[in-house]
Parts: sequence; structure tokens; C-alpha cells
Amino acid sequence: MRRSWLPLAPLIAISSLAAACSPSPAVISPPLGSAITVGAVSLDIADDQSRPSIAAATTDQLISDNHDTLLLGPSNDATTSRAAPVSEQHQVPMVSSGASSDAIFNNHYHYLFSVLAPHSRQLQGVVDMALAQDPKPQSVAILYASDSLSAEVAAATAAYAAAKGLTVVYGAPYPSGVNDVSAQLGAAAAAGAELILEVGHPGESVRTVQQAQEMNIQPKLLGFTDGPGAALFTADLRKAANFAVGTTQWAPAARNPISYFLDSFHYALAFAAQFGHMPDEHAGAATAACLTLEVAIERAASTDPAKVRDALAATDLNTFFGQIKFDDRGANAVKPVYVQQVQAGFAVLVWPPDVASARPRYPDPGWAKR
Repeated sequence: MRRSWLPLAPLIAISSLAAACSPSPAVISPPLGSAITVGAVSLDIADDQSRPSIAAATTDQLISDNHDTLLLGPSNDATTSRAAPVSEQHQVPMVSSGASSDAIFNNHYHYLFSVLAPHSRQLQGVVDMALAQDPKPQSVAILYASDSLSAEVAAATAAYAAAKGLTVVYGAPYPSGVNDVSAQLGAAAAAGAELILEVGHPGESVRTVQQAQEMNIQPKLLGFTDGPGAALFTADLRKAANFAVGTTQWAPAARNPISYFLDSFHYALAFAAQFGHMPDEHAGAATAACLTLEVAIERAASTDPAKVRDALAATDLNTFFGQIKFDDRGANAVKPVYVQQVQAGFAVLVWPPDVASARPRYPDPGWAKR
């Protein structure tokens, strides 16, 4: 039987007793709205257009059109929040590559599983990395965009930082998409924050670095949920990007131990050979979701939804994407969120130490030394 792995997962129904992914890097990238067969696996693909308004109907249609249905996707929190209740109602397992919001997991769905670490842990690695340095920082300020997900992450980060002994000296939102965070940066600096962390979006991260440089605000570390690691971040900021850190669910350089499938290096090579570019965290998550569902099918020796659901709940798998083990909410309870730092113009993986490809550079030496 020819078995393949999926680099992308919009919303896919899988039928038939077979594996959906495999160590054989025969890559498939099926067109949306299609139905194809790979070996003994039938894949029906539907596009929810990343629109919450149609995610529930799309999920319901996939389930209605297929026998012994298993679901891959959706690819973000907003659509997952609409699709998950549908899969729950029909008692169909759904493995997501994009759900990370604790607000979704806290519903304790019985049939939803996500390979991502929960969003509430997104900046924990940055805090842990900073506290592992000598001398340790003592204080932190947290800026965050005004959307609900950013506020959720900011609150969780503040609680975690305080539990680890840091003093949270400042915390404030800014309007999403804003081009001016000078007031928040000034207040954070005035409060004496040694770490300034921002929960927001890539464009906001760029603007924050630019304004910090203009204002000569120099904490020991600038950390972001989005930005460092993205090509546009370094392209826009050039030398100013150096020493900033950002988080990611996965990077090709991650030296994760594996018990199944390819390691990160060979996965990235196979992906690049097929698509002409390296995989990012989203492609990695989609492949990991597919891989996890394959293993569950194999261990259940069935595509019966109830049996596969129980196999998913018992999953404990070491993959190129990291360890995958679900808590009672369906969240990946053990996988860390990794930290990348821009060094000499390139994003390198610096945390956790056991998967990192470089050591963190701390404290930031200042704008004049970039």
C-alpha cells in the first residue's frame, strides 16, 4: 500500500482502514474541494475558507458524505471553535493542526485533539530562557494587542512569570493594528522592566522594535509572540532585528527525538524538494496532525470513530514536531513552544536547550552594537 503525508490540512475527511501518513516521503498536496484515494485511504477535502461562518456547515457536510469519517483540520482557532461542536455532536474524532486557544480546550470536547501546545504557554519558553541566564532578570512588562486571544496569552504569561519569581511591573493593551506603541513602551521602561514582552501580530512587532530604537529603550530582552523567525521581520528591521526573540511551535532545526516518521532535518529536506521552500511551523503542524491520526488508526486497527478516538486519547508519540500527548481537554499537554532569536540577521532556535541549534545571546548589548 502506498502511503503519504500531507503538508497542508484545510479540512479533510479520511475514510477506510489505512494509514494517512507514512515514513515514505511521498508528498501529496490535493486540490481543495476534491476527493482522492491514496492506497486504501479516501481523502475528501473541503475548503472552509478560514471563515468561521461556514466552518460548521463544511464539517457537517464532510461527516454526512463519508462513512467511518475521521477529520483533519481546521487550521485556526476561529474555525475550530465552530467545527469542534459539530464533530462532538456526531462523535467523530478531529485532529487539528491549528487549534491552540485554551478557550476552546476548556470546553473539554471528547473528540477534539490538537497537536499544538496551548496558546497560554506561548511565552513560557521566553520566560524560562531568560531566567536561565546569569544574572537573572527581576522584572517584566507585557504589552498586548486588544483582541481576545492576545489578552488570553498576556494574562497567562503574567501569571506564569509571577509564579517563576519575576515582578510584573507593567501590563497594558494597545489597539490591534496600531502603528504607535510609544506610550506603552515608555511606561514599561519607566517601570524599570528588564524584559519587555509583546503579545501581538507580526506588523506590530516590527513597529515596536522601530519605536524602541527611536526612543532608545533598551531592555535586556525584547520578546514577541510573532515576528522574529519570519523573513519579513529581519527584512524590514535589518540589524535592528538582532537579539529579539520570538516563539514558534516548530522549526526545521529542532533536534527532537523521534520514534516514528522522519526527523526534522529529513522532513524539511523532503518538503523542500517537493515544494521548493522550507516548511514553516504551519506545514509542520499539518503533517504532525496527519501523522498522529495515522498512528491512532494503526493502533486501533480500525477506522471506527470510537476506537480511533480512544487511541488518540492514549497517544504518546515522539515526532519531528515534538512530543504529542493529549491532556483531558485534547490539548498537547507536553510539547513546549520553542524560542527563536535573530542572530547576525538569521533566526536560530535557542530554546529549549535539548532541541536548540544555538545558545541564546543575553542580555541585549544595545542598539549601537547590533
